Amino acid sequence: MSISNEVFTCLVLWSVMLVSFSDLFFTHQLLGTIVNVIVDSKEPKDKLLRGILTADFDEDSCLSRHQSSLYRKPLPYKPSEYLISKLRSYEILHRRCGPGTRAYKEATKNLGHDDDNYASKSVGECRYIVWVAAFGLGNRILTLASHIDGYNMGYSRCYGTMLNNHAISANSTPQHLYLHILHDSRDVDKMFFCPKDQTLIDKVPWLIVNANVYFVPSLWFNPTFQTELVKLFPQKETVFYHLALYLFHPTNQVWGMVTRSYDAYLSRADQTLGIQVRVFTRRASYLQHLMDQIVACTQREKLLPELATQVSNTSRSKKLNAVLVTSLHPEYSNNLKNMYWEIPTSTGDIVQVYRPSGERFQQTDKKLHDQKALAEIYLLSLTDNIVISAGSTFGYVAHSLGGLKPWLLYRPVSGRVPDPPCVRAVSMEPCYITSPSHGCENKKRIDLATVFPFVRHCEDTRHDGVKLFDERTYYQRSIQPTTYDQFIKISSDVLKTLGLKMKFMITFIFTSVLIGSIFLLSPPNNFNDQLLYATINGSKESKTPQDKLLGGLLTSDFDERSCVSRYYKSSLYRKPSPYKPSEYLISKLRSYEKLHKRCGPGTQAYKEATKNLIGHNDKNYANKTVGECKYIVWVAVYGLGNRILTLASVFLYALLTERVVLVDQSKDISDLFCEPFPGTSWLLPRDFPLTRQIDGYNKGYSRCYGTMLNNHAITANSTPPHLYLHILHDSRDEDKMFFCPKDQTLIDKVPWLIVKANVYFVPSLWFNPAFQTELVKLFPRKEAVFHILAKYIYHPTNEVWGMITSYYKAHLARADERLGIQIRVFSGGAGYLKNVMDQVLSCTQREKLLPQVVVTQEVNVTQSQKVKAVLVTSLYPEYSDRLRNMFSNKDSSRGEVIKVYQPSGERYQQTDKKIHDQKALTEMYLLSLTDNVVTSARSTFGYVAHSLGGLKPWLLYQPRDASVPDPPCVRSTSIEPCHLTSPSHGCDADWGTDSGKVLPFVKHCEDRDNDGLKLFDEL
Repeated sequence: MSISNEVFTCLVLWSVMLVSFSDLFFTHQLLGTIVNVIVDSKEPKDKLLRGILTADFDEDSCLSRHQSSLYRKPLPYKPSEYLISKLRSYEILHRRCGPGTRAYKEATKNLGHDDDNYASKSVGECRYIVWVAAFGLGNRILTLASHIDGYNMGYSRCYGTMLNNHAISANSTPQHLYLHILHDSRDVDKMFFCPKDQTLIDKVPWLIVNANVYFVPSLWFNPTFQTELVKLFPQKETVFYHLALYLFHPTNQVWGMVTRSYDAYLSRADQTLGIQVRVFTRRASYLQHLMDQIVACTQREKLLPELATQVSNTSRSKKLNAVLVTSLHPEYSNNLKNMYWEIPTSTGDIVQVYRPSGERFQQTDKKLHDQKALAEIYLLSLTDNIVISAGSTFGYVAHSLGGLKPWLLYRPVSGRVPDPPCVRAVSMEPCYITSPSHGCENKKRIDLATVFPFVRHCEDTRHDGVKLFDERTYYQRSIQPTTYDQFIKISSDVLKTLGLKMKFMITFIFTSVLIGSIFLLSPPNNFNDQLLYATINGSKESKTPQDKLLGGLLTSDFDERSCVSRYYKSSLYRKPSPYKPSEYLISKLRSYEKLHKRCGPGTQAYKEATKNLIGHNDKNYANKTVGECKYIVWVAVYGLGNRILTLASVFLYALLTERVVLVDQSKDISDLFCEPFPGTSWLLPRDFPLTRQIDGYNKGYSRCYGTMLNNHAITANSTPPHLYLHILHDSRDEDKMFFCPKDQTLIDKVPWLIVKANVYFVPSLWFNPAFQTELVKLFPRKEAVFHILAKYIYHPTNEVWGMITSYYKAHLARADERLGIQIRVFSGGAGYLKNVMDQVLSCTQREKLLPQVVVTQEVNVTQSQKVKAVLVTSLYPEYSDRLRNMFSNKDSSRGEVIKVYQPSGERYQQTDKKIHDQKALTEMYLLSLTDNVVTSARSTFGYVAHSLGGLKPWLLYQPRDASVPDPPCVRSTSIEPCHLTSPSHGCDADWGTDSGKVLPFVKHCEDRDNDGLKLFDEL
């Protein structure tokens, strides 16, 4: 039985006790003075909940009891004075009759007694009702405790069975009765609610109850109970709400889970929505149908914005909606998160989707699972609006505890999405799903929903089940005009009598007040928000925008709307970079742009250069005049990280050798990046003569430079019209001769170079003396080569930029500090996941990037806590899940609120699939926007991210065996990427020299164990 069933049955038994033990209570006049003192208390935040709680507890022993009001909005549901009096009286009764008292000992003496005339005996003033949870009672009340779990309808002391056997009467009652109030109860079991039966049951000192339904509505059909209930709950839809606030206070451990998750993921949102999803079948199409139903409901009811039909260029900051999704299945939250990540909203609002857990299987009796379930119920109850599945007790508890009237998702029928998909509840009470047919004396089967105006069918059960309604609420919509309608009518009548000047004045006053209210009521959370939102909101009108040309690196010759990421909008999300472009580089880039415009696709020069590429076998091609334009064609191979690093390398080589760089567009490069050069294109035309052959180029190709060297097929007087350069991880020594000065003199005569590369070969260019002279002038800060070049050539398309900004605003913008963690998985062996997780924790905690977790009994909710957002990127979601669970289940040693996010976790790399690559690029950019970053060794994905952001990362050493490396990571002293498979230095006699010891600013990579090369500043 689920935890929500237990909550319900525990609560309804309370209702029985409150209405049936009235002869044992003190009069409520006697307690009136006490109640007034409580109600009139001036305690902050009404910690006694308008008197429903008593102040007789040690607050530290159960923090949630008095702190819950800090997280809830004030609601109009006030407990009655009579209920408060009754609760105080009950507390006195429980102290007098509870475990350990003399009365309790007397009452348990004869529980094994078989005297059928037990009712004639004096059993004292105390009577008991024992609630049995299906997963175990967990108390030490009865000597029969070990047998309770076996009670069922066949048990001889089951009330329904005794009625069938005529084994109980006013003069023949047992010492205890078992009440079977489950979904499979028989009609005779349901006679428990009847007045005559209650008179009989009232004589039995011990009742053992097993229930999984919320049977409170049925109690109102007993006239005696109803008289009492009306005084206890004048607002009939508040029964569960008030009793739950009184009874259910999570332990400090569970409350810590609630508050940590709330502070991390919900507290800073402008609006919160809870969505609870129960899965009724595992059919293949069910997930998609239910997902469609959720989207249809939330968008139809304006709970979530619709998706934009086209990419919007607006950067105006809108409302942040936090969506809390609870389900055993993570697919629903993942699909919703991806939907609002991949496509912007029509309103411009940001939608942040959070799922506390997704364990796929209910694990009742497992402590942590039940604690998580209770925490999720409480989190749902703290949202502003809530959508729940029909017939779900989990959802009923959540919305009723929060005093929320939910949108109820109809249960799908015949595999189709219901129309309408959901209905708004008129009452916040839970539903009694399997209610009895009314009739006690004449045993007539009557529709319970027709007996009393305040007991009606549940909205989500299609004319089945019953629930309590407030009569005024139920009839208000159809009988009375709304206050808003009345206001509009009155306002219209008044305005008709006003003069034109007065109308203008009133309009001015109202709009002024409205604008002032927006400023006063919507302050940003911290300085970062002020800077971000103020700049974004005024970006289009600003007369002095931030340095949108990045110190002259960019040209102003572009239409800003065609690529909104190019100019100052990207700078809104970054801290100012200390790495400035040199004047020489800026001049070189302007010259290159002219060259590209003169020689690029579509020009006469390009047409002339491509004429002789096919079928020309003249070995003395170098002596022919081929025009002023030379080209280098970059061919996309391997993953996106490799492509971004190698294209930057090829562009730098083109800049050094005055070649025009053209990009193979057979892959998805145009879906990722805008054109970087004004007035032209860098995309290789699809009719390029070698297009069909390029994919097959490899080391064995006759025009491969290394192969031609081996075959002595190329000399200064014998050069081909094109060369293939093989700069991959498996390059031969001959292929790597490409970097040598003598070879560059030869290669410079070839008009067309075709390059396949998967390594960042920039460091090797510095070994060429001619190149080095130029590079020193281009990049005085040697470690900033990629950082500066990337800001020049890589500008995400509007579609990708929308994904970046929406995710940043939803999850990172409002944090006080941001940490990026990028994890590459090198092995699928047993224990690898745990070892890497241990390594990540060891590194981040050792380097003070993340706090330790502690087991504490204190939750300080009054002190403003620092929020740190942790962005995890990996193909595997397990790492972020474990990190999130760790910081949700325990407090941090520094009191920080740790928010853990993972944009995607697709398990398999899907290179060349558009949306996969767009997500990958988005995640690289998001990592680059963090304050600190931890990346895996040898990961080009991580290299791009930290270099793009100008960040010196903590590099996780690659595990060599089944143990965690010690130390787990190293802080890089350079922001440059690593050339993973660099050549041994030497072109002539000095071949074989250690490349990491030739130049003081080219050293081995920290994460490669004296291998690989990267650039460092000499300072």
